[in-house]
Amino acid sequence: MWLAELRLRDFRNYATLDVALGDGVTLIEGPNAQGKSNLLESVYTVALGRSPRVNADAEVVRFGQDRAYVRAAVRGARPQLLEIAIDRASGEKRMRVNGVAVQRGQLLGRLAVVLAGPADDEVIRGAPASRRRVLDAALSQVSPSYYFTLTRYLRVVRQRNHLLRRAAPGPALAPWDDQLVELGAALVERRRRFVEALARPARERHARISGGDEVMDVAYLCSAGEGGEREAIGRALAARRAEELRRGASLVGPHRDDLRLSVNGADLRAFGSRGQQHTAALSLRLAEAELLREELGEWPVLLLDDVMADLDPSRQALLLREIAGPQVLLTHTGRPAGSARMRVLSIRAGALLEDLGARP
Repeated sequence: MWLAELRLRDFRNYATLDVALGDGVTLIEGPNAQGKSNLLESVYTVALGRSPRVNADAEVVRFGQDRAYVRAAVRGARPQLLEIAIDRASGEKRMRVNGVAVQRGQLLGRLAVVLAGPADDEVIRGAPASRRRVLDAALSQVSPSYYFTLTRYLRVVRQRNHLLRRAAPGPALAPWDDQLVELGAALVERRRRFVEALARPARERHARISGGDEVMDVAYLCSAGEGGEREAIGRALAARRAEELRRGASLVGPHRDDLRLSVNGADLRAFGSRGQQHTAALSLRLAEAELLREELGEWPVLLLDDVMADLDPSRQALLLREIAGPQVLLTHTGRPAGSARMRVLSIRAGALLEDLGARP
């Protein structure tokens, strides 16, 4: 699976862009604020149906324009044409696959991608929601059933919260409790298995990038506690019913779960240095790409956005040796050590200034 052609119209600072992309590593270079990150954002948006950087879709529309458009031609075992158009005024988002209108759940997995970049600081140091999004994005690309279960579960939580705010009696909450337990247990079980599989490659990648001096661990933290998912969630709901009614919110379930990321036994959120946190985030993303390959039977496209910025030259070289897969898009302000054989695209002010091709 790889992205062969990308077309942008009025996306972020790009008025128009048409570029053919090949396999291997492509370096997208240029000074800051020229559009390198926006280009990777466009690939993620057309692959997953939403931007990784904003909550309101209309924010990706170029200033002064009415609509943003992204088209991606995908090559591989299943050649496909993916399109997304976003209207600024209405916020309407239209997605197509091979010319046929689809919903987001039908788009996911057709161009699998993994994005690593500055936003991963929030994955390490930020709120649990940032870490849950990592799991949900990966699993939704692997499994349409996971995405639809997650969508149903979040609807249940919203309806249950509405009833809790109205101090609804137990009989009114009971059917929503049952659905929260059933759907929540399915999500937790799938997430646990994914995290258990993720921990080994994350640990191995981190050891190599850090030079073998650190041991990374990844664990899933369930808000309902340990034990069988259904039984644990059911017990936790009963135990916290009074508190939920007082606060008007569902306090138990996968929407409250978290990941624990640690290095040498220390929680990275509280004790990790910036270098350790950055290396851990990269290791997690590279492990995610490896796991998606195992689940899907083909590599995702790896999007590395300014990941070299906080690495010294030795760790840059180690990272480049860790990159795997048929297609990698890497942004940087210059040319890192080891980039001699990469294809180089120069971006300036939202335009492809120069395609330097592969250097000999």
